[in-house]
Amino acid sequence: MSDNKSMTWNDIVDQAKALHDRYRADGSLAWYRGHRDAAWELKSTMHRHVDRMTRTFPRPTPHEDSVSLLREEYKTLYRRFKADAWSLLGERERSEWGVLFTMQHFSIPTRLMDWTESFACAVFFAQLRRKREDTAAIWVVDPQALNLMTVGRDGLMFLGDDTSSTTPVDPHAWHPRWTPPEDPLPTVAAAPLFTNPRMVAQRSMFTLAGDSFQPLEEQYGQLVREERLSKIVLPPQLFDDADEYLSIAGLTAFNFYPDLQGLALKHEARAEQTIRDAKIFYPQFFENAP
Repeated sequence: MSDNKSMTWNDIVDQAKALHDRYRADGSLAWYRGHRDAAWELKSTMHRHVDRMTRTFPRPTPHEDSVSLLREEYKTLYRRFKADAWSLLGERERSEWGVLFTMQHFSIPTRLMDWTESFACAVFFAQLRRKREDTAAIWVVDPQALNLMTVGRDGLMFLGDDTSSTTPVDPHAWHPRWTPPEDPLPTVAAAPLFTNPRMVAQRSMFTLAGDSFQPLEEQYGQLVREERLSKIVLPPQLFDDADEYLSIAGLTAFNFYPDLQGLALKHEARAEQTIRDAKIFYPQFFENAP
């Protein structure tokens, strides 16, 4: 593999394609997740939320206490959100899992971690509000390999209205409405029932984080060693190539956020592109700029 400084955009696509083809040959598929900062770990928002809380405590928190706090705080956030937002939710969003999907949608901490079946969607999120000098990354996971390792099932969970009869492992253990088991929960991969247009547009998939506070890449290092969980690094010099890839494909924020926020993000990106183009085509106006 090329070092980061000599990498081309074709190298990035080739890495993604090789993983996609390998997983597909084994009867699985590739999920992608874009990070605008390559240093970001694979942790759920719920775990990061509890990490921030425990850092304020005067003494270190034992792991078992952190897990108890995570489970109780998850229930509290779920109940508060459901009570406050109920009149604002649509019919599908009022379903058992729909409430959690909406919480995730509006950045309320959950055990859910967003993934997508679309490589282009992951590139978009890696580029979203990324600085040109930053190294970004796209994580790629084989979800069936993850479940085989964590729950002994070579398949995906389903998160919908009737999960108990459609999946061999009951996902209610990861839902804050239900009492979790005494044993530690592992992380699992699950396919959701799409309850809003963004989930459709983004081809949303999820991992349901377990009780461990280790990031996914450390907790399941065997998946990393077997390249069933891989990080594709996007070095700064490929910033323009990533943007061009999305531009050629005709993909903007409105494709992945089919709502007013998406239009606002599309306008923001267009304004930034106009400034970049002006610096190229009218350099005389920027010669003495600070």
